[in-house]
Amino acid sequence: MAPRQPNEERRLSWPTIFFIFGTTAGALLWPVYAYFYGVTGGEILLAVVYFVATAMSITVGYHRLIAHRSFACRSWVKAVFLIVGSAAWQGSALEWASDHIRHHGYTDTGKDPYNIQQGFWYAHIGWLFWRREDDESDFPPHLAQDRLIDLQHRYYLPLAIVTSFVVPFLIAGTGGLMLAGVVRIVLGHHVTWLVNSWAHVGGSRPYNPTVSATDNWMVALFTFGEGWHNYHHTFPNDYRNGIGAFAWDPSKWLVWSMSKLGIAWDLKRIDSTVRWKKRVTSLLDYAEEQDAISLERLRQTKAGLERQIEESRARAERLLRDSLQYEQAAHENMRELRERVGRYLSDKQEALTESSRKRLERACEALDSLDVYQRLLDRVALAETRLTPA
Repeated sequence: MAPRQPNEERRLSWPTIFFIFGTTAGALLWPVYAYFYGVTGGEILLAVVYFVATAMSITVGYHRLIAHRSFACRSWVKAVFLIVGSAAWQGSALEWASDHIRHHGYTDTGKDPYNIQQGFWYAHIGWLFWRREDDESDFPPHLAQDRLIDLQHRYYLPLAIVTSFVVPFLIAGTGGLMLAGVVRIVLGHHVTWLVNSWAHVGGSRPYNPTVSATDNWMVALFTFGEGWHNYHHTFPNDYRNGIGAFAWDPSKWLVWSMSKLGIAWDLKRIDSTVRWKKRVTSLLDYAEEQDAISLERLRQTKAGLERQIEESRARAERLLRDSLQYEQAAHENMRELRERVGRYLSDKQEALTESSRKRLERACEALDSLDVYQRLLDRVALAETRLTPA
């Protein structure tokens, strides 16, 4: 469970301590039970389904939907996340999201509920053993006033008991209760807690080197995409954590799939140029202050920007290909071409078909991106020149 983290005096949270140690003991006893009574395929399947469903209800429902509002969805979809998420035994969504919002607001400080500065094991599990006395006025109003979130909070305990223990027992008997209930809860806890611990000590910090949060592909693998933590702390409202085409992030794929089904919408995405500006600024400005610019990182960043430039140029040329009058003149650079296309779009707005107008607007966006990437590349190339031995 996830008790809320206070700002003043703390006291031990005995219910949480007993629950964590009790379920851990039960999970350790499961191999003994399995030895004497065996394990069925149905029990294993139920445990896997429960593990994936509860984990995704935390990452997509509690985290990206409720804590960060990175997308919107139908009420029944939110209700499913709240019901299934209760079986994870990580507290109500109201408690969980309130702690997480505080974590982002006070990262690496004394007000951070799972402050990594107090040690790996404190951030991983130790913070749960302590509770401070808060009143409900500390809950963010937009969460506390949400009818579904409030209902789940008020009836969380019976809901969690039924979904995590009663249902597995009714489906698969004692074996289902042990494997899909107890063992699955313990595994789910530690997988989630890896984001608070391991994702704050091991990995890279390409977007914001001033916080402990790191991008760690191994953590992402175990946590359904939550391991791209430096990116997430820099852009917390993006519905994606892993932004690369092949970055492991099943949670973003689920959100995207729901949007295609029409049950989710308003997916928030950080523009590529914004990401690269932040990345270059972090690399150059902060690294110069620390006197620790890596020539290898500069070259990697330079190569990445060159790829972005080629992709933007190809996209702009593809969008303009059908209009011969927009072939780039030999003396004309991309900025001049952007100005010419913009003027044409403005002058001929009413005469253009809807598809032509949208195509030209997308071409302007690609040319604008190209200009941003080129200026960033110039900064990186200059820094590389300064660092390269004569």
